[in-house]
Amino acid sequence: MKLFYKRSLFLIGVLIIGIALIGIGYLFYDKVIHPETEVVVSDELSINYLDGSHVISNGIYRFSVTNDGGSDIYYRISLSDIKGMDEDVTYLLSSSDIDVGSNEKHLVKEQNIVYDNLLISKGDTQSFNLKISNNTSTTFKIVIDKIEDIEEYFYMTLLKNNEVSLSKTNVGEDIAQENEGLISSVDDDGTTYYFRGKVDNNYVSFANLTWRIIRINGDGSVRLILDGVSDTLANYHDNNELESLDKTTLSTSLNNYYDSNLKDYEDSIANTKFCSETSKSENTYNAYTRIVTNKIPTFNCLGKRYTSKIGIITADEVIFAGGLYNKENKDYYLYNEDLENLWWTSSLSKSDEDAIYPFIVDTSGKLVDNINGSLYRTIRPVISLKREVIVVGSGTIQDPYVVN
Repeated sequence: MKLFYKRSLFLIGVLIIGIALIGIGYLFYDKVIHPETEVVVSDELSINYLDGSHVISNGIYRFSVTNDGGSDIYYRISLSDIKGMDEDVTYLLSSSDIDVGSNEKHLVKEQNIVYDNLLISKGDTQSFNLKISNNTSTTFKIVIDKIEDIEEYFYMTLLKNNEVSLSKTNVGEDIAQENEGLISSVDDDGTTYYFRGKVDNNYVSFANLTWRIIRINGDGSVRLILDGVSDTLANYHDNNELESLDKTTLSTSLNNYYDSNLKDYEDSIANTKFCSETSKSENTYNAYTRIVTNKIPTFNCLGKRYTSKIGIITADEVIFAGGLYNKENKDYYLYNEDLENLWWTSSLSKSDEDAIYPFIVDTSGKLVDNINGSLYRTIRPVISLKREVIVVGSGTIQDPYVVN
């Protein structure tokens, strides 16, 4: 009886110890596999490491950066405190909020700058994924630092050369026939600055072509429109079933133009966001209601955003530039007397049982919607130069900005 009692106590003790070890092991496992969120404050920036600040194994590490300060600032993302260095480790940064390219880099012992001179507007948050590959033993930290002294990039040159002012006319209600300069607004990526009216200092010479600056995008890239038209005609679609703008025959024409004229210069071209707005109520698309009925154009995409290195201008951007629906304007920078055909925008206006009717700009600079989208008309390609591009020149037709 005593032997049985002792054996029972022994088994109970072993069971208790086993349960305790399992509990400790689980807590340790949970701590490693699910690290606590860490928030690090650096000047006006707050950094939220969604999966922990220490990179401990292969995988994708998610973090976000928020600008808690009172002004737009610049920062860099780097890797530091490297231990257990493995030369096969590579890293790749991606973001759904801003264009950071798609260049995979090898980890080195020093100077692991993942991305430099990122612009973030006050109050904004930018989210990132950092993919680590081939890592077996290396550990390091993700570091975000505010930058005080940076090179003068294209968008900075534009802000230095142009005083940001208020529009002199009512955007959406009036055409702009005078040079109203550079004006601030907002887009999906932050603060944007757009040119309006009879602007004479927004010329860019790039890829042996002449372009006009539409605006500085919210991510710091600079959006350009060809000063002429492409050498091919394009249409939207051969029927009324338009799922997305990036799947149109017009998109095919743009891609062909890019391959023929811009491919050799793509190191300077940003992979940026364009808008495909195909939602409608009955036979009227949202852009018609916004632009014609309510007269409130916007730089924000109210439909599907897709990423590309080439696209076309929105009807909203035409209006911000100084155009207007059904009203002639030959005194704003988008008008070119040498253009002998109408050119498409990316915004849809109306539809019926047989066709769609996109907004299009006619030879008098007027925004109209009376052309069937299945018909072939000209296109004016739109690209964005990367945020870190450096230029020379003053932006006039005699001395255009040139990528240095």
